[in-house]
Amino acid sequence: MLGFLRRNPRLLAIQAVVIAISMAVLLWRVDVLEALRRLDNVEPAWALGGLVLFTVSKGIHAYRWRVLLGRSDVPLRPLVSIFMVSNLVNALVPLRAGDLVRIELPSRLLKLPRAALASNVLFVESLFDGLAFLVLVAVAGFVLGEGVRELPGLTIFVAIVALAFVVLVFLARWELPADPARSRLLLVVPDSARERAASLLAQLQEGMASLREVRHTIVSLIISVAAWVAEVGVYWMMGKALGLELGLGEAIVLMIAANIVVSLPITPWDIGPFEVAVTEAFVLLGGDRVDGSSYAVGIHVLLLAWITVTGVIAMFTLNLRPREVLDRRRLQADEEPEA
Repeated sequence: MLGFLRRNPRLLAIQAVVIAISMAVLLWRVDVLEALRRLDNVEPAWALGGLVLFTVSKGIHAYRWRVLLGRSDVPLRPLVSIFMVSNLVNALVPLRAGDLVRIELPSRLLKLPRAALASNVLFVESLFDGLAFLVLVAVAGFVLGEGVRELPGLTIFVAIVALAFVVLVFLARWELPADPARSRLLLVVPDSARERAASLLAQLQEGMASLREVRHTIVSLIISVAAWVAEVGVYWMMGKALGLELGLGEAIVLMIAANIVVSLPITPWDIGPFEVAVTEAFVLLGGDRVDGSSYAVGIHVLLLAWITVTGVIAMFTLNLRPREVLDRRRLQADEEPEA
C-alpha cells in the first residue's frame, strides 16, 4: 500500500490537499488548544474502563466475523489479533489499508479463501454495521425524541442500507448453474474466462453465507448490535472520563457519527474529520462547542494511543513484523488457500 502511494505522486498530491483542507476545517470548527488543555483533567479509571471495553467490542466484532464467514472451525484468537492489527493499519495508513490486511492475513495464516474474505469484509460486514446503526438510531430516537429524525443524511443512509441489503441478499441467494455458460450473471465474461469467473463468484457467495438463511441473518444482526452497543458504552465512559455526562441517546449518536466518518479514507489517523464530525454532532445535540471539542479531541487521542498499543501487541502474537503487515508481497500464501 505504501509502495502504491509512492508510485502514484498525483494521488499523494491529492491526499496532501485533502489533509490541508481537513486541518483548516479542524482549526475552524474545533477548539483544539482548549481541548488539549483539558486533557490534564482526564479521570484515569473511567478512561481505562472505556479503553478496555473498546477492546471487548472489537473482540465481539471478531466473533461476528467468524459467524459471518460460517467457519466455526476457525480459532477465534488469531481472528481477534488480526482484527486488532487491521485497526492499527487503518489508523496509520490511508485508503482503508486495514481492510486489505483482513483479507490477506487470514488467507495466509488460516488458509481461508481470499475471495470469500473480500466479499465478507468489504460488503457483508458493512451491511450488518449499517443495519445495527439503524437499530441504534431507532433507540436514540426513542430516547431523544423527534430531533434524531432530523439528523443530516439520515434518510440517505437508510436508503443506502436498504438498497445494499436487497442487492447482497439477491447475490447471496443466486443459484449458479452447474454449467457456467448458462449463468446470466456471467454473460458479459468471455467464454475462456467464464469457468474461472464462476469459481470466483462461488467464493464471493461463500462470504455472504449469513444472508442465505433468515435465522443466520437475525443471529448476525444481534451480534452486530451487541458489538456496537459495547462501543456505545465506550463513548459514554469516555464522556465520564472527560467530565461530561452523556445520555444513552447522545452516546449512540456520537458513536455512529465517529464511526461513519472513520470509515472514509480521508486523512491518516482520521485526524480532522473525526474531531469535526464528533464536535458537530455534539453541538447538534445541544451541547457546547468547547465541550464538544474537548470530548472529540480527548477520545480520539486516547483511542489512537490504545489502538497503537493493542495493535502492536496483536502483531507480535501473530509473529509478524511491521513490514510483513504492510507489504502485500509478504502476505502471499505459500500455497493456494483451501476453499
